[in-house]
Amino acid sequence: MEGSQKLNRTAFTTDRSWEFLSKKELIAQTSHQPDDWPLVLAKELIDNALDACEEAGIPPKIDVFVKDGTFTVSDNGPGIPPEVVEGVLDFTTRVSSREAYVAPDRGAQGNALKTILAMPYALDPDRRGPVVEISAKAVRHKIGLEVNPIRQKAKPRHSPYPDEIAGNGTAICVYWANGVRENGEDRNDSPCSILREAKPQFLQFVENFAWLNPHAEFSVRWDDEHRAYTTADKRWAKWRPSDPTPPCWYGLEHLERLIAAYLAKDEATGRQRTVREFVAEFRGLSGTGKQKKVLEECGLSRAKLADLAGEEGIDRPVVQRLLDAMKRQSKPVPAAKLGVIGRDLIARRFDSLGCEMDSFRYKKLAKVSDGLPTVLEAAFAWCPTLNERRLVTGVNFSPAICDPFRELDSSKLGLDGLLIDQWADGMQPVVVFLHLTHPRPQFSDRGKSALVLEKEQRHAR
Repeated sequence: MEGSQKLNRTAFTTDRSWEFLSKKELIAQTSHQPDDWPLVLAKELIDNALDACEEAGIPPKIDVFVKDGTFTVSDNGPGIPPEVVEGVLDFTTRVSSREAYVAPDRGAQGNALKTILAMPYALDPDRRGPVVEISAKAVRHKIGLEVNPIRQKAKPRHSPYPDEIAGNGTAICVYWANGVRENGEDRNDSPCSILREAKPQFLQFVENFAWLNPHAEFSVRWDDEHRAYTTADKRWAKWRPSDPTPPCWYGLEHLERLIAAYLAKDEATGRQRTVREFVAEFRGLSGTGKQKKVLEECGLSRAKLADLAGEEGIDRPVVQRLLDAMKRQSKPVPAAKLGVIGRDLIARRFDSLGCEMDSFRYKKLAKVSDGLPTVLEAAFAWCPTLNERRLVTGVNFSPAICDPFRELDSSKLGLDGLLIDQWADGMQPVVVFLHLTHPRPQFSDRGKSALVLEKEQRHAR
């Protein structure tokens, strides 16, 4: 030790918004490296577009356009209200209509648009100008980022103005690349380079959305290359975001989370919600007779929702009694209600790729266990038109960027290891389809890219 000098450490405060602007934090948030970020962007924007259309009962029509370093995803939904855009720009909060509910939703993190705002800056901190434009409800929102590297704080710069020519729905344009070049060529890690290298996988990824969403119409245009995927079955139906959730999908911790979210919302808006109003939102409990029985069973006939919480938090025994009563007065939902893509529609996709249909195999697991429904669909075929294996995987009608079943068994070999055991490694011309629908999928990472499967799901063949 040199002399007797002592360091008195100072506790520094870092603004949470700064976390979104670093590659390290965005990798943790999304569970994907920057090379995959164009796919992350596509996934989040298309997921949101599909959800918006389904919630409004509108057959989804999704257009994706990539040109001159910009991504644009537009839909024919009801359009994002201006106040929702304002909420997205607050990096200190998460805004989501999915996170607190238990349902077979595509996404429920509440930070998707925040990561999309931050990605262009994280890749190119010297960029200038807007990073995102959102057009909806006759308003165009130009959004940029003001960054103070000394204070380590980021503040969105929001400029809304009337856009009378804007059509129905929402269009979100992300300014991905500014054309960063060195010595006349793109750097390997530049936004331009990442975008260029992502094109083949990006186009295939949008096609995977069409596989998993037969009720939707998709169009993707990359510069002058155009691909369109028409609606496979207009009558096909799945569980919609607007469908009430059944009590049997909730555990105690899930119902506590939902109650806490409602209480926080009510406190902010000055509302006094009753327990009866809360109960009425669940599937099978919209009738006054059922509501009366539930409330009488747990002694909450005249209670406010705020009565379920005190200074120490949610009253767990009372909430458990409420949940038990709600479950007794409602019925489990059949697995098929979640949505089944089905053998015929999947076979049509395989056939369109040029698969040898004599080799096509399809299997479905549809069951309800402890009130929780599961649908697992798998298909396989030899495809002589391919030079390598093609995997189409997904969860709750959203395709996966990387294999979400990579922890399929206890040996951690995952789906890839099982396929290799069956002589179907990555160099074999085969198509493999695997899709899980479940109201409470469990993931092992923050970006929700790796599933933690139950025993019967892991061993389904």
